[in-house]
Amino acid sequence: MASICHEKSFEGCGQDFGKLNPAALGGGMVVQNVDTGEFLFHPGEDRALYRIESGAICHYMLWADGRHDVIEFAFPGDIVGLGHLRHHVSTAQAMVDTVVSLVSEDEFEAALDSDDRLSFRQASAVEREFDYLREKTLMEGARPADVKVANFLIAISSANGPEGRDTAFIADDFTAGFVADKLDMSIDKLGAALLSLKKQGAVKETADGLRIVDMTLLQRLADAA
Repeated sequence: MASICHEKSFEGCGQDFGKLNPAALGGGMVVQNVDTGEFLFHPGEDRALYRIESGAICHYMLWADGRHDVIEFAFPGDIVGLGHLRHHVSTAQAMVDTVVSLVSEDEFEAALDSDDRLSFRQASAVEREFDYLREKTLMEGARPADVKVANFLIAISSANGPEGRDTAFIADDFTAGFVADKLDMSIDKLGAALLSLKKQGAVKETADGLRIVDMTLLQRLADAA
């Protein structure tokens, strides 16, 4: 696939990409070389967090309808691979020869506490995941209703985290007309899908909404063909 982020995009931008020798990183750091034009990650691959140590990464989305949206250009010090889903939904490609290091969850949480820009980027990544799952669900209209609803509930759950809300709780306004409208299905069909998810033990009804009781099962149902 031809890249939409050509190396010439950086001509004259004044950015210092650096020529860091991976051996100089030391300290037990896990590093990876990404040559110009190679991909750091694709949609569907297991999520990992990377810090750019040298070089530059083009980060973009390929939507189901064929649209390409450049999210950002990441430079030394930036962390890419943000989000809450188990798999990447975006693509990262090296603009020049690049070195990245793996970022642990503990390191990432510490960085979130001290970096407001990183917190904003994480919230934006979760919003993209929500949009990705919603678009994917609508594009796959032939899938069973309970599979579509499971995907949507996971998206809502992922969006709750950065806002400081309980990720296992889905408020009542997300379980009726709102979801039916977003998924383009009738209230009756939505009700039947939610009943199916309850019977399978993925969610349970409370006085104020739904509670996810088995996220692993819900994820498995969402991934069903």
